Amino acid sequence: MPELQSPDTIAHLLATNVGSPARFFLVDETARIPITPYRDRSGVETTTVPLSSFDAVIERADIDDGGLSLTSFGGIHLPESEWRRIGLEKHWHADDVDLEAPFTDPRRRLELWASREDNLWDVDEPEEPPYDHLEDIPDDSPLITEWEAHSPDDEPPRPYVPFDRPTLSVYALHVEGAGDPRGFDRIGVGEIARVDILDESDLDEWPDDPDIETRELAGELSPPPRHPDINYDDLDALPQTNDVLQSIYTVNRHAKQFDEQAASAYHADQGAEARAYSLRKRALYRTKTVAIHRLVKADPTAVQIVRHELNGDNETYCLYLAPIDGDEDREYSFHQPLDAVEPELLQDVTGSDDRSTLPLETISFDITSETDSLERSLSDAISTLRQHDLDPDDYLDATVVEDYEWSYEISTTFS
Repeated sequence: MPELQSPDTIAHLLATNVGSPARFFLVDETARIPITPYRDRSGVETTTVPLSSFDAVIERADIDDGGLSLTSFGGIHLPESEWRRIGLEKHWHADDVDLEAPFTDPRRRLELWASREDNLWDVDEPEEPPYDHLEDIPDDSPLITEWEAHSPDDEPPRPYVPFDRPTLSVYALHVEGAGDPRGFDRIGVGEIARVDILDESDLDEWPDDPDIETRELAGELSPPPRHPDINYDDLDALPQTNDVLQSIYTVNRHAKQFDEQAASAYHADQGAEARAYSLRKRALYRTKTVAIHRLVKADPTAVQIVRHELNGDNETYCLYLAPIDGDEDREYSFHQPLDAVEPELLQDVTGSDDRSTLPLETISFDITSETDSLERSLSDAISTLRQHDLDPDDYLDATVVEDYEWSYEISTTFS
């Protein structure tokens, strides 16, 4: 059994030694490797082999999610001789393996991941944590600085729970004609017990990628557009009434909530739920964008538009509208990314499509996702917008999400 380093020590060593060779020691001195390629969702056949350690180059290791995650996506690069010694090369030589398959990845790289997420649930009162897990971690470590930069004011200034032990995984190659595996080709190799950083001279062979280019899938593979395709001249006007403006405000708040729910589901390894939340979020934001353009069409002179620099690094438009049938003191404001707003809208409101003519204000901004205090429910808001031929269901990239592990479907449509 190799000497165990703490998970946080391993994370620090990886994150601060990108570009260096390292020796990785495995818990139980065994590794799980694929011995067949991926053929279908029944999985990949594997075997367990004795393996005390292996050498690789750390090409990527990041502290992400505000200090909650250690990630290295394809960043642990093994020399060919190590790849073969471990046995990871064996399934590459199956009779039906397709090295150029669109979904395959013929590189000698391992993934690495660790999280603090599960350990947060074990802490009832984080006000006075012991911080034993940070004993050997310097103050300028990215484990500390990333947490400090993103933690809320009411949270401890340092990560108050340790990482889980980092795990390694590999993606099995595919056979000819295999479809999108949705993760069924991902094989857990083992947990890291210890990492020793090596000198460059200690590595006899440096890794490189095989000269294999994967084929592209037939058809359109570009991701769906972030913003809706708008023909401003053909839009119907949307009345600037209180019920419409309040409905758009409600849709916007729920979109933010779906965004946070998607992130939580992702960290909980609930992939189907995360995608469903993300699809609904995107549909609501697109609905908001179309609604804003239609509102302007109703009366451009009633709209004020400025530029906001949010928190010093993100420039957006901010549009102000007051309801024509409500309290004169009431005003709604809606932010929009620069590339979501059509030039014709700027021309209608300001007389120019040059955004540099608009005033720029730097503001601190953190929209809440709280929905309990809203004056109307999401279903009521959507019902109001549907009365004006504006339906979030029209902006969904998919109406159903399938969970491939448990074989159930989640509808994304709005009631």
